[in-house]
Amino acid sequence: MVCMVLAVPVIAAGMVLHFKLKEWGKGKWNILPKCLSTWAVVSIGILGRAQGNGAELEKGWILAALLLFLAADALLEVQFFLGMGVFAAGHLILIGWFLTRGAYTPVSFFWWVLFMGVSLYLFRRELRGARENPKLYAMILYPAVLMGMTAVAVMLPSKLGPDYLRAAVGAVLFAVSDLMVGKGFFNKLSRPMSVLALSLYYAGIFCISLITWI
Repeated sequence: MVCMVLAVPVIAAGMVLHFKLKEWGKGKWNILPKCLSTWAVVSIGILGRAQGNGAELEKGWILAALLLFLAADALLEVQFFLGMGVFAAGHLILIGWFLTRGAYTPVSFFWWVLFMGVSLYLFRRELRGARENPKLYAMILYPAVLMGMTAVAVMLPSKLGPDYLRAAVGAVLFAVSDLMVGKGFFNKLSRPMSVLALSLYYAGIFCISLITWI
């Protein structure tokens, strides 16, 4: 519990430094504090896995996803599409873990269709430009994976109990954050919206990391 409380100011400080370095025009140095914040979340996962309640191997998959998110955070600032691909790999690991827990139900498919429909609607203007730049169609693959993870995660509490509400909340926060980042790729977000997007992201992976403490 102490590590969770201590992680919050580290995450907040990393976010502040990240935006300040961007504001000061310090190039890619803003990657370091951003990754520091993510590492604080990864540390929660490491300590949760180390509890030694016999589920270390299973929790290792959650930790692997968090480590991929850490790598993606750095790559996103250097090569957006590569970072997006690494994020997708992390989501696929979470999907795999959720499915091994028996979280999938036919209702999950309904949620996926709904979430994908919302995503495509939000990006309808951007996708019109895909006729001139077919690479944009490939961007649809990422929300397909992201919304797949979210659709399975939201069913976890009803299938596995209220302890897994943290996973459902984390997945939804992560999805909303990524949709905002995606919009920002096409049209730069305002400072308050960028702060909100990153805050939702850290809140999301923080909740996901708490799965390791179950």
